[in-house]
Formats: sequence, C-alpha cells, structure tokens
Amino acid sequence: MVKTAVKTQPYSNGPIFRHSIGVSLREVLKAGERLEASAFNLEAKKAIEELDAAPYNLVPLFGHGGLAHEAHNAFRFKRIWVRPPHGIPFLSSSDIIALNPEPEGYLSLKHTKRIDHLKIRLWDVLISCSGTIGNVALAGQSIEGMALSQHAIRLRSIEPELAGFIAAFLRTRWGRLQMTQATYGSVVVHIEPNHLKRIQVPDIPTLMRFQIGRAMVEATEARDEANNLLKHAGKLLHERLGLPPVSDLGAENPGPRCSQIRASTLEDRLEGSYHSPEVYRVLQLIKKLPITTLTLGDPNISKNIFSVTKFRKRVYVPKGGIPMLSSKQIFQIDPIDIKRLAKGAHTKDLPEIQLAEHMVLVTRSGTTGKTFLVPKYMSGWTASEHANRIVPADTCNPGYLYVWLASDLGQLLVKRQAYGSVIQEIDRFQLATIPVPWPSAEVRDEIGNLALRASTLRTKAWILEQKALEELNDLVLGLRQKDITPIE
Repeated sequence: MVKTAVKTQPYSNGPIFRHSIGVSLREVLKAGERLEASAFNLEAKKAIEELDAAPYNLVPLFGHGGLAHEAHNAFRFKRIWVRPPHGIPFLSSSDIIALNPEPEGYLSLKHTKRIDHLKIRLWDVLISCSGTIGNVALAGQSIEGMALSQHAIRLRSIEPELAGFIAAFLRTRWGRLQMTQATYGSVVVHIEPNHLKRIQVPDIPTLMRFQIGRAMVEATEARDEANNLLKHAGKLLHERLGLPPVSDLGAENPGPRCSQIRASTLEDRLEGSYHSPEVYRVLQLIKKLPITTLTLGDPNISKNIFSVTKFRKRVYVPKGGIPMLSSKQIFQIDPIDIKRLAKGAHTKDLPEIQLAEHMVLVTRSGTTGKTFLVPKYMSGWTASEHANRIVPADTCNPGYLYVWLASDLGQLLVKRQAYGSVIQEIDRFQLATIPVPWPSAEVRDEIGNLALRASTLRTKAWILEQKALEELNDLVLGLRQKDITPIE
C-alpha cells in the first residue's frame, strides 16, 4: 500500500497533513507504475467515484471500446516561417480556445515535412497537452486546414455530434480532473494521447448524447459565423474608406525604410516605433480622406475612456461571485480558473470595474492594443486593470468603433502609443488622441452592424454551450434520467 498526502502548513512538532489517501498496488500498476502523488489526485479520485455512482456505465474516452478512434499530437518539427502566399497558417496550443484564432505565422509548405499530419480537421477535439493542460476546443471551419503545434492533441471521432459531446464532457470538472491527473513532468507538465485511454466517460443514451453534442456543434458554427462577419467588416472598412491594408503600404518602396522627423513633430516622444514610416503614411492617407476625422476622445465618439485603478484589497470566493477576467481571458471561449470577486465586498467598486454590453476594451499593459467588443453574456462581469474601457457615445455605432480599432490600420495607430522598455503600457489619455475616420452614419452602420451581429452570435454560442454543460452535469448527477430538454 502506497500513501500520498497533501502538506498544508508547518507545525511546531512537524508538518501536518490535511488529506491523505491509500493507493493499492493494483492502482499503481494501472496508472502505468507511476508513483507521483498527482497521479492519484484526491479530487480526481472523487470525480471517478461520482461517475461510478452515476446511472450510466463508463466507457473509455479513447482506445478499445472508446468514443474516439484516433488521437495524436503530431510531431516535433523545425518551424520555417514564410510569407502568407508560400505558407500555411500556424496556431499554437493557446490559440485553440481563442474567440477569434489568429495565426502566429505561416509555415513553409515546401520545407515542412508531413505537413498534412499537422493540419486541423473539421470537428477535431483539440486538447492542450503541454504547459497548460486541459484547454479544450472543438475545431470549426474557421481553423480547419490550419497547422497546429505539437503541444495540442487532436482527438477524432466518427461524427460531429459525438465530437461535440466529447468536448462538452472534457470541459466538465470530471473531464478536466481526469486530464490533469494524468500529467507528468516536474517543470513543464505534459499529457500524451495514451493517457486519454484512462479517462472514463459516462455512456449516456444516444439521443441525449446527440442533443448535447449538437448544441456544441451549433455553438462552434455560431462563432465561425461571427468571425466571418468580423472579417467581412474589416474588408468593408477598407473599401468604404478607400484605405489600403497596412501590408500594401510599403509595396511601392520595398526594403528598409527610414524617415526624417522635424523637432516640431516629435510630440515629446523619441521612440522610433512612434515615428515609424508606416504610421506617418497612414496618418497622411487619413488626412487626405474626403470625410471628417475625429479623435477617440471626441464626445461624438466616446462618452468616457477610463482605466481601472488597482483596488488594493480583493476578496475572492470559490463559487458564485462576480467573474473577473484577466486581459488574456477576455479573448477566450470559456476561460478556466477564473477568479471570482465576492459581491458584498466589491459593491462600491462595481461602477468602475463592471463590464457592460458594447463597451470596447483595449489592453493597456504587457500585450498592448488588443481590442474587444463586450458581448451581452459578459455584461455584469468584471475585468482586471490591464484593459482600458471605452464607452461609446450614443451617436457612435459601437461596432464601427471596434472594427476601426481592431483593423490593421487602427492597431498600428493604437500600438504606436505604447511606451516602456520591459513592460509596455498605453494610458487612457493616449487612447483619446487616436484619430478615427468619421464617414456618414449609413456607412458607419453598414460596417458596425456586422460587428454587432457577430457579438450577438458569440452570446448565442455561449448560451448553447452553457446549457449543454448544465444538461450533462444533471445527467451525470442523476437529476435527469429519462429525457432531456431540447437545447435551443
């Protein structure tokens, strides 16, 4: 018999242990002769016991008799980056849970061997398997055919609805705990495809499983449609304003570029990035537009631009409370390990820290300039001080403002404002000076309404997934045994 324990705090007569658990030799052998305490995690064991008590038999996730027929995490390879026409978009394992995945770069089609083995297939269940373990996503059309890092497992099943059900289960605490239990490594933890064979899944009746999986598939399709609308809005912005994309600005003069700066135009900034030739080219093009150009701080565009002060005392609760997103979690489909603020302790802080629908967020610290349009389902949540808030004016279509700031041109002007050597920052006063082309209301609405529709679709996707997860939770706990309410 092997005993594992969790050390809590020092004691005058030696360490004390809050939890301990006995592990039989059979369990050690079944776990692959592993002796780490994490392989026999108490929470994970409790989760398995709950699954055993569920009114359904358990089947393996992968392997003989499992729900999935294939699982692999590709292979290690040398990354050779090229320009888009000569390469394939590449995603890292952290990109799989992004609301709008953007490739880190483009892998060479010519010099990357077995590149087809790296490609994402439609309805793959993607699982981060190195570093951060257990991020799960269902691959939709927006990332189909992209190359994916070896730090994510591709789990495949015979039909989309079954893949959707698998993704839903792995996002429950029963699925996550079993995945984290299988990790190995001291500094950077990992899981391997073979570890998925140990994960047990309740064998829910086909109809119920289909409805849960169908809801997950429809949520993925809604997010894909939202991303397509945002891409269309970005293209429409360039067409209606008559501005070329940033990638075309240096086409007439390729190679290294430099520019001379007059002392009168320094604006108390000496960084080369602030005075880059691309920035000046964009500013010249905007000045030549036959329309008015306002600044972000103009009352016709924004009611308020503000940042959250670092409230010194934060009271967190394990359940309930107010979800508080980090600047990274804002852009994720279903972020895990969200901190939750106690409602009573932060009532006075809410007017400053609470998010509202159609508020525009711009990250201000570390990774600067990333822009987000708050959807309805995040209304009432909070975000950290690392995101500046922009409250659009009543005369400003929030979608248009977001599309401009998130466009390649807008991003160039936003990131230009960043200052600092190690950790860069953008403050609210700098944001207020950013120029915003101001076409007719019809053009603003034509562009902005696409972004607003995308925001509505993201809310629809969130609701579909949360209802599916709730139904699955009720089924496992035996709260629903005969039927399941259709998910709409």
